[in-house]
Amino acid sequence: MTGTAASIREAPSNFHQIRCRWERSPGFGKIAAPRTEKYVPQSYIVRTMRPADVEAVLRVQAAVYPASLLESAALFQNRIEIAPATCQVALDGQDLIGYLIAYPWDAGLPPALDRSLERLPGAADTWFVHDCAVLPAAQGGGVAAALLAGGRAQARRLGLRRASLVALAQAVGYWLRHGYQPLADSDALRAKLAGYGDGARYM
Repeated sequence: MTGTAASIREAPSNFHQIRCRWERSPGFGKIAAPRTEKYVPQSYIVRTMRPADVEAVLRVQAAVYPASLLESAALFQNRIEIAPATCQVALDGQDLIGYLIAYPWDAGLPPALDRSLERLPGAADTWFVHDCAVLPAAQGGGVAAALLAGGRAQARRLGLRRASLVALAQAVGYWLRHGYQPLADSDALRAKLAGYGDGARYM
């Protein structure tokens, strides 16, 4: 199916759930136990991600995703090195409660999961949202929206006006409703998406 990447200007204010990190409910999603009460961070801040944050980022990742989608510390360190301005964390006091990995990219093919990059594409024209995750206990408090708003602002400063992402099968309908369309299928694209599971789409 042919489509186009969405404009950054058109990205919804609740832009989240990149690798299908859905707000959990019983019987749906990949985290079995839903939260029992709503958590609302009182004074969280969003700032750029630092190398010292990676250990805490890995803990958030492990709390959110199944083992098949976990990425290494080396991946996070790599993205901080090549795109420090567009990788963000959310802190509630001293506690890291969420993160965003995003960077300039070209719209041709998405990067493979858990692969380091030597450099960003020279002709980058798209803001690629690699991953956005929030601790299950902190979901529902606007943290993901704040992370993505900060990332979008940095992307605009870099002159990027389009956004792309990889949606898991369960998230494709969500992104269709927000203006994203699957890009043209190809053997090369299917190879890139293999690590994301059946039904994943580049949008």
